[in-house]
Amino acid sequence: MAGTTVNVSIRMDAEIKTEAEELFSELGLSLGAAVNVFVRQAVRQGGLPFKVTLGKKKDKVQAETRTDERGEYPDLETFFAKLDAG
Repeated sequence: MAGTTVNVSIRMDAEIKTEAEELFSELGLSLGAAVNVFVRQAVRQGGLPFKVTLGKKKDKVQAETRTDERGEYPDLETFFAKLDAG
């Protein structure tokens, strides 16, 4: 699925960007790589790759367990760990 790459510009809160970069760095990913993982999973699943809710805690995103050919992913941390393991 190799093809031409394009630049995509997005706007986000500076503090969230910094927190995301720190998190993804710990997972061995850049912010751009993490966004690519998100978009690929959304395309693969035909929707957002996690459950979207209007929960009382707006600062937490609760990941729904997903299953694909590689196994179950109860949260994003497990997904990224298995992704890194190849």
